[in-house]
Amino acid sequence: MPKYRGVLKRRRLYYGYVDYKNRRYYSKGFTTAEEASKWSTKTKSELMNNVFIEKNKITVEAFIIQYLNDYAKTNLRKGTTKNHESILRLYIIPNIGDIKLQELRPLHIQQLQNTLLKSKSPYYVFNMMRLLRQVLNTAVKWDVIPHNPSLKIDLPRVPKKEYTILTPEQLIQILNSVSKRDKAIIALASLAGLRKGEIFGLQWNDIDFKLKTINLRRQYFLGEIGPLKTDNSKAVLPICKRLRSILAEWKLLSGSPIWVFPGRNDKPLCPDTWVAKHFKRILRELTLPPMRFHDLKHTFVSILIGQGVPTADVQQLARHASYQTTIDIYRHLLPNQLEKGLSDLDSMLLSVEKSVNSMN
Repeated sequence: MPKYRGVLKRRRLYYGYVDYKNRRYYSKGFTTAEEASKWSTKTKSELMNNVFIEKNKITVEAFIIQYLNDYAKTNLRKGTTKNHESILRLYIIPNIGDIKLQELRPLHIQQLQNTLLKSKSPYYVFNMMRLLRQVLNTAVKWDVIPHNPSLKIDLPRVPKKEYTILTPEQLIQILNSVSKRDKAIIALASLAGLRKGEIFGLQWNDIDFKLKTINLRRQYFLGEIGPLKTDNSKAVLPICKRLRSILAEWKLLSGSPIWVFPGRNDKPLCPDTWVAKHFKRILRELTLPPMRFHDLKHTFVSILIGQGVPTADVQQLARHASYQTTIDIYRHLLPNQLEKGLSDLDSMLLSVEKSVNSMN
């Protein structure tokens, strides 16, 4: 039997060990000396490269910090990382942060979910628990824990999203009643389907009035200029005549050669501040139903569908990742499109039939 370095035998099990910086680290018990030796070699390398995780002692809080530093900051967008860190530090760490990761059980996670549901909406808690599930999946991938205890917990049921969609008459009412700047912001969302961060991240060189297009390249999110939400979000979009006119009118008044909606300190106008101070006030003053700013994008898509634009073209203009996404979100509007298509079919057949009968 070969002799393995860094291995001790106790009764029927073999334990790997590593001496590093005046401390000895031990493995769990293995059935063979070879397995224990492999652990010793791997652990020594991890210690020397400062990536060793002492699995039996690391707490949920300590692993979350490691996850943010070693995974989120290198793999996720800066705005997403900032949002994740806020959720984890405000809601996850205070409740289960002091539990050792190896001792975290489904019951702990169920109790956390129940606690959060007392003060937060099911939709918000759903996102928080899904983030925790992502963190624990990473712990499994890194061999810190053997399995993810959150997978045994049912996420809270989230009510189906209700969208507030403006009628064309309501949209015209808004566009005719607001300032030139607010008109341009609302028009970009409702006449081109742009998201909030995309609108406030626009620069004047992104808009080509001759080619009648907008080139989406960046977004302004959580106070930072960064990449767009997804690769599908990058696009050169055609824009309608009314939107071009609104933007041209605003360009004469904007006062900035760079940002379409300039703010302070050479940055764009803050999206969340504008929505809170202006968009909600506009809805109140015009006695329109409460709605999210993103509902303007839904209004844009619903108008396209109502005009009989093919779903594949709607998907392209809305920049959804797939054709199925468009169908899933706007399925309730598609029957009208189908009915119009069938009506057009009837009209065409009737016209052909009349033509054939007249020839006979």
